[in-house]
Amino acid sequence: MLCHLRAFIRLLSFTLIMTAMSIAVPLARVLGGAQFAFNVHRKGMFIVHKILGIKLNIIGELPTTPALIMCNHPSYYDIFFNIGHRPAVMIVADQFKNWPLVGWLGQGLNTIWVRRHCPEAGKMIRQEIVARIRSGLSIFVCPEGRTSGTHDIYPVKPGMFVEAMRNEVPVVFYSIRYHSQEIPYFHDLKSGFLPHLMKHLWKSLQHPRIEVDLRVSPPRLIQDVDQGMQDFYRFNRWHLRSWLTGPVPVEM
Repeated sequence: MLCHLRAFIRLLSFTLIMTAMSIAVPLARVLGGAQFAFNVHRKGMFIVHKILGIKLNIIGELPTTPALIMCNHPSYYDIFFNIGHRPAVMIVADQFKNWPLVGWLGQGLNTIWVRRHCPEAGKMIRQEIVARIRSGLSIFVCPEGRTSGTHDIYPVKPGMFVEAMRNEVPVVFYSIRYHSQEIPYFHDLKSGFLPHLMKHLWKSLQHPRIEVDLRVSPPRLIQDVDQGMQDFYRFNRWHLRSWLTGPVPVEM
């Protein structure tokens, strides 16, 4: 009973703060530009972490210069760890662009919207990523392309690695590890995305605390696409080794 009450209060508080942020962040961008909107969003994320009971342990140094941040994607919660010392633009499927709250917040944060399964869109998105980084913004992307629902790593897509190498864009790896295996919950999407999301939140918010380790790599330049993809895989497998089966790579 207590865990259900905790989940209800957290979910209600989360909905209220996300509603406030979806209004405040776009307004901040209009009034004060991208940096002001980023500052408002960062303060909002601090409140979100408190509401959801998130305890974040950062291992390594967050990037201080514009970079292409590549992160594993085990859970819906991963978007709350798009953090750093500079504004970081996310890449999000355009199906969410017209959603209330989510779409408004994304517009305020200068989100890059991508059409899935559209070959022509990929090239345009990659060009836009390079332009944003050269303008002083970082990019936060999950090269697996989807949530895994586990702490294992799906095969990554090479497009971002190609553009990073071609344009000499610094790359930083993030690896998210939840202390509880129940948090990266991802079983059945037949009921639709939104019901699945709410079911996931309700289940996970019953936990007294959501503890997360975020491991950050030093910035690097990609010299070889295949090697870059292997480095991402090895970096994550090392950090997530306690959850995984099979061979564990040498620490990076």
